Amino acid sequence: GEGAAAGAPGLRSISKQELGQHKTEESCWVSIQGKIYDFTSFLDEHPAGAEAILKYGGEDGTEIFEAIHTQEMLDDFTPIGLLAAHQPSAAL
Repeated sequence: GEGAAAGAPGLRSISKQELGQHKTEESCWVSIQGKIYDFTSFLDEHPAGAEAILKYGGEDGTEIFEAIHTQEMLDDFTPIGLLAAHQPSAAL
């Protein structure tokens, strides 16, 4: 593979630093299970309200997501990228 993660062709690697810049209503990204999702357009549709998602904007929301939601809910969304490992050179 040309740097793409196995099983996820075409998804670019997004650093924690880049993820952290997307935490507003204008651009809200959240990482869940190692994948980055852009929830900006979904904020107003979220049953629990936009604030619930914005609270985790630019951060990892895996734990809170799994506590409340089902995997099927996540499957409705297409990730925009993969969260880059802290040390890409390290063995998996």
